[in-house]
Amino acid sequence: MSLSSRQRIRASAAFDELYKKGRRAGDSYFGIVFRANGLGYPRLGMSVSVRSLGSAVARNRLRRLVRESFRLRQRELPALDIVITARAAARQAGKQQLRQSLESHWQDLIRKCAASS
Repeated sequence: MSLSSRQRIRASAAFDELYKKGRRAGDSYFGIVFRANGLGYPRLGMSVSVRSLGSAVARNRLRRLVRESFRLRQRELPALDIVITARAAARQAGKQQLRQSLESHWQDLIRKCAASS
């Protein structure tokens, strides 16, 4: 399973639209904004700021971790546009804590969309 370019949100307008009209969830490590996209597959966008994580190495490591987690769960996720924002607590967290946090968010998204269908 790979993560193709069509599964990534990169356009500023798409981010703005999600921030305006999307539903929100989150915990101490990540904030999530999501909205149905009507494309038949989920898409992922990320916002990882210098302020929340610091160095480029730390930001890129977190991005890789998020992409890997999304890639492994993409078949189970509903057709949503999802933007993940890193929070300052993610700087001190270990890989396992971050993976568990992401896993719980994916399960919540699956559950919320199944309930609303």
